[in-house]
Amino acid sequence: MEQQGLQRETTQNDSNRFVFCSSNGAHLRWLAHALKEWHVVQQELAPIALLTARVAECKPRLVLLDFSGNCGDSAANCTADMIALAQMMKSKLPEVPVVAVGTMDYPEGAVAALRAGVHHFIDMTAPVEEAHDVIYKLVAAVTAPAVAIQGTLITLLGARSGVGSTTISVHLADVLQLRKSAQHKDYQIGLLDLGLPAGDGQLYLNVAGTYSFMDTLRNRHRLDRTLIQTALTNSHNGIKVISLPRMLKEMSGISHEDVLSLLTQLRLYFDVLVLDLGGFADMELVECMANASDQVLFVTDQSAGALVSLSSMLKEFNKLSGDASRRKLVVNRYDIRYGMSAPQIAERFGLPLAAVLPECTLRLMSSANQGKLLHEVNKHDPYMREIQDLAEKLLNPQAEKHAGKLSSWVSGLLKP
Repeated sequence: MEQQGLQRETTQNDSNRFVFCSSNGAHLRWLAHALKEWHVVQQELAPIALLTARVAECKPRLVLLDFSGNCGDSAANCTADMIALAQMMKSKLPEVPVVAVGTMDYPEGAVAALRAGVHHFIDMTAPVEEAHDVIYKLVAAVTAPAVAIQGTLITLLGARSGVGSTTISVHLADVLQLRKSAQHKDYQIGLLDLGLPAGDGQLYLNVAGTYSFMDTLRNRHRLDRTLIQTALTNSHNGIKVISLPRMLKEMSGISHEDVLSLLTQLRLYFDVLVLDLGGFADMELVECMANASDQVLFVTDQSAGALVSLSSMLKEFNKLSGDASRRKLVVNRYDIRYGMSAPQIAERFGLPLAAVLPECTLRLMSSANQGKLLHEVNKHDPYMREIQDLAEKLLNPQAEKHAGKLSSWVSGLLKP
């Protein structure tokens, strides 16, 4: 009864709710005393999936796990369960800090907790003031965006490798970054450089970085503004770039749920995320990420191979229940002399035509060989005018009703 009364007493303020996973009443009482500024709710031990669901229902600000080796009514060691629970928390509640509770009399618990990836360790044999200070600093350090508005996620899918989705992605991201920087310093554009060959986005932006998509995925429970500003690769115009690992075998077996969770988190810190999936091999994951996007651009050229590949890709997408209204077509390297016109291709595949990018392989290759993007060499190039128009349409769908009318920011960008 005393324990139940304590639980009722400590749930008065949901915004400060901490959840302690343990069946040890003495440990709960110690924590409630040490953390009396907050409200500690106990979750009794249960099967991992059930316990995870119960914790999620509480919508905690912080989760505490009992790594003392004695968190149940019996003498059975529960460390393995706590490790599994910590890993589940990182997957299901990646934005919630996880803290281990234990004693230095049982150092195996502290080692296991750190290996499980918890944020901090509280020693119950130390003075309660130390526990309070640890939690206070942790809660104060958890930085969230001032306004929890998700940024726009734009995905580019190449019908097959080599149709130019990466080139379009980097130019689109840079144009958006220039636009945002001119309007507001704090705006941030991100490029998820997940196309193949790996790292081409970095190459075109003339940057190099070692913090990969897999590193970001593994550390998503630590993701905050500080990590984004310090760990991610930064282009000279300010784009944050996350690329595939050089060893692609690291990507094998990744959880689709973990990837979607990471995308959701990243969108909290970026105004626009441009996701390049050109040539990405795992079609199930491609479809999963595309269906989580605000806009999906299918990129093709006029070649027979690309059009056949596009047909196959769309058939796979049409089997799913994704929002088809978000899908649009980009025809790249366009020359009317090659065959089917862009409107004919759009009509054939039942996709709205978002952009028609003219053939300019020579000019793109020349600028890339100088370590620059095309608009850094010639901002008046017809290819760049189409990219700028595309950027406006993506951020302002109403602009499509006024095709060909560029907004003032584009006009300013094109001035000599």
